[in-house]
Amino acid sequence: MRQIMTFGWTKHNLVILLAVLGGIAAVNIGDAEVGADEGEKNMSETKHYFVQLLGTREGWPENMTPEEEKVMSDHYYYLKDLIKMKKVYLAGPVFEPVFGLIILAVDSEKEARDIMDNEPSVKAGVHTYELHPMRASLLVDYQSPERYVNDPSDKIIRKEVTVPADLDAVWESWTTTDGVKTFFSNAAHVELRIGGPFEIYFIEDAPYGSRGSEDCHILGFLPKKMLAFEWNAPPSFGPLRGIHTQVVLEFEPAGTDSVVVTLSHIGWGRGEEWNKLYDYFDKAWSYVLANFKQRCETGPLNWSE
Repeated sequence: MRQIMTFGWTKHNLVILLAVLGGIAAVNIGDAEVGADEGEKNMSETKHYFVQLLGTREGWPENMTPEEEKVMSDHYYYLKDLIKMKKVYLAGPVFEPVFGLIILAVDSEKEARDIMDNEPSVKAGVHTYELHPMRASLLVDYQSPERYVNDPSDKIIRKEVTVPADLDAVWESWTTTDGVKTFFSNAAHVELRIGGPFEIYFIEDAPYGSRGSEDCHILGFLPKKMLAFEWNAPPSFGPLRGIHTQVVLEFEPAGTDSVVVTLSHIGWGRGEEWNKLYDYFDKAWSYVLANFKQRCETGPLNWSE
C-alpha cells in the first residue's frame, strides 16, 4: 500500500491543512452577493418571503405549556431541515414586539404557504403567520460549528488505482463538471476554486438536499497534484447527512502514460452509525474508482460525450 501523502505530509499535517483551507473557504464563500444558488437554479428566479410567526394568545411564550414546548422543539428541527435544503435563509425570535422571523427562499408563493401551513407550531395552532414578499439582495453564508466532527477518529479510508491516461486528462476528469459526469454520475456541478461547489447528483429528480453531495465544497487543491473536498452521507443516514467529512485525492504520474490516483477519506465520528457510514463509503469509493479506471481504459477521455 502506498503512503497516503506522496509529498511527505503526515496525517497530522493533512488535518491542519484542511482546517486552514476550510476556514479560507468559509471566508471566501461569505459576504456573497445573492446571484446564483450553488445547487442548480439561478437565484434571480427564486422568490423570497419574510414570514412573521404570531402567537395566538396573550402572554405567550412566557406561559408556554409542556405540550407547546414539544411543538416548538419540532418547529426548530423542521426549520433546521429547511436550512439544509436552502429553503430557509434565517430564522429566530424577535423580542420587541414579540414574533418569530423566518426568511424563505422558494420557487413560488404556493411553496411558501405549503411550507408554513405544515410548520409544526402553525399546524398545532400555537402560531399564525403573515407572509410578506421581499428580495434578499445581499447574503452572508454561515458555516455551522456542527458542519464537521469536533473530535474525529483516526479512521481513514484509503484507496488507490492506476489508470492508463495522461495527467492532464485525469485532473480534468476530477475537477470539472463535464469530467466527473463521465464516470461519477450523469449530473454534477464542480467549480475548481476554494469554496467552489463539488456537487454530484445521484438522484436528479429528488428535492434539492436529497440528490447527492449538495452543499459540498472544494477545500483546497494543488494543480495536477492534490484535490480536497467535503463529502456528506446519503439521506438514509439521518442526522449524519448534515455532518461533512473530507476527501483528499492525490495524482502522481507513473511513467508517461499512466497516473496513480490515491483517495483518502477522513473526518469520521465515533459510534455504531458512523461505523456503518464508514463501511458504506469503503465499498462506494471502490466502486467509483473502478468505474473511473474502466472509463480510462475505454479510450481517450472526452468530457463532452
